[in-house]
Amino acid sequence: MKKRWLSMAAVLTAAGILLAGCGTSGGTSTTAAQGQGGEAQESGTGETQAAEGTKTYTMFMRGTFIDWIGELKWYDEAEKRTGVHVEYVKGPNDQEDAYAEVDQRLISGTLPDAAMCRQAQANVYGSQGAFRDLAPLIEEYAPNIQAYLDENPDYAALVTNDDGTIYGLLNETPKLADFVFYRADHFRKAGVDPSQIKTVDDFTQAMKTLKEYYGKDNPNYYPLCGRDTFFRYAAWFDCANNISAEESNGIYYNAAKDGMDIYADNFYHMMEVLKGWYDDGLVNPEWVAGSYSEGDWEAAMLNGDCSIGYDFMTRPQWFLDNGGPDIDPDYEIAVLDNIEDENGNIKKYQVDFPYNEQRATVINAATDDETAQTIIQFIDYFWGEEGQTLCSWGVEGESYQVVDGKKEFIVDYSTEESKPAGEKKWSFLNDRYTVCKPVDDEAFYAWNGDVVKDAAARLFDEDHLMDAYNIKYTEDQLEELSTLTATLNEQVKSNLTGFVTGRTELNEANWQAFLDDMDSKGYSRVEEIQLEAFRSTYDE
Repeated sequence: MKKRWLSMAAVLTAAGILLAGCGTSGGTSTTAAQGQGGEAQESGTGETQAAEGTKTYTMFMRGTFIDWIGELKWYDEAEKRTGVHVEYVKGPNDQEDAYAEVDQRLISGTLPDAAMCRQAQANVYGSQGAFRDLAPLIEEYAPNIQAYLDENPDYAALVTNDDGTIYGLLNETPKLADFVFYRADHFRKAGVDPSQIKTVDDFTQAMKTLKEYYGKDNPNYYPLCGRDTFFRYAAWFDCANNISAEESNGIYYNAAKDGMDIYADNFYHMMEVLKGWYDDGLVNPEWVAGSYSEGDWEAAMLNGDCSIGYDFMTRPQWFLDNGGPDIDPDYEIAVLDNIEDENGNIKKYQVDFPYNEQRATVINAATDDETAQTIIQFIDYFWGEEGQTLCSWGVEGESYQVVDGKKEFIVDYSTEESKPAGEKKWSFLNDRYTVCKPVDDEAFYAWNGDVVKDAAARLFDEDHLMDAYNIKYTEDQLEELSTLTATLNEQVKSNLTGFVTGRTELNEANWQAFLDDMDSKGYSRVEEIQLEAFRSTYDE
């Protein structure tokens, strides 16, 4: 999908369209309907309305995100405190379609005062004059953002171009990693002690014990199942993708959390282990084959056809909140400690990128100066202490209290998050995009059920998690990476699946042939581009 906007940028240049003249006229009188070229569209954030004298601006954003904003009590309070009201213009709910609409609105001249797009889009179109340079606005009107840039050079390097321009601001993401979680009641009944699962061999033996206990009467039982890719255990075998100023290993582009280094010394051994799991009936074969849906996985975990999952940090609580205890009164979920090597060294798991480059906030170049000032000041509010407290904890006495100098929530996570769609609530799921801002990790983890909260406190530290790096690529590098990885990612997955399922015999000769084939299709070139970009981003 990146090629869509990259190609669009070329079309715009070739056609001689002056992007700086695109968009609405900006200003406080601009309405959502005017931002649609005369066609009225659903906009706004539900019940929130602009009070008399309130400054307003329009912003195009993915529709799903606007729905989230419309439910947030803390967001309503932020508009009251700042005296700014945002008229949101709803884009498609699908992420890719929303970014394509940014392209289309630039051409048609219907882009509102501000928008959310990819960071690469921001830089391409910004350099052509479509978006405002935010650097002078930040310097004059946004002291909190400026302080963050000064104190976080990696972030500054990511959003600042060689000529000092800043066309898009990125929101910080929480430290996001996946948990290995399990049915604690299943473990107890089968006689598996989770505290004794230290190594990969221990994990394998635990699955065999579970299979023997639950599989003898249930042909649909597999100890391990999941959604998305089966090949997510690379960190357990020291085969995770990684990057530094010295080397680039594996496809790191757009895959910090689930990437692999197929050329790692231990990768062949990992494939032997995964194939053993498959052959022994320890993993759901449909999941390995790629025909297992998210709903299938959820049903298996809820109904007792599976005991172990490896997924996003909030998933353990999801099963508790979505019917597990109703189906089985003994239903209990817990989170496993990180796997260790034979010497007791903890295997660090992968984390997501610290900044989400799919969610850049930009200001239309056609927006007038007064409105641009309003936009940057509204964003800046959430980078300061008061705004950070509001979006992370809410209002003291209503959603949180301070005990012995420490904030703690007084509203219930399960009660608030289970409210019907559209109903106002306290919600602090700050991995979602609402406004461009940093994230309070402590608050984010605290705003979860006990299982997730306790596991995050235990496992989300430098001893258990790898570092991750956002990398800034040039337009040419993005074009080449997009083309290469579109083919490589699918072919790597297909070949690995074939080795595990037996479609291709796993032997040294076939494995080397696979590696040679991937190299001939550009795998090493991807690593080379990544290394160049990393060194450029961080001036190494």
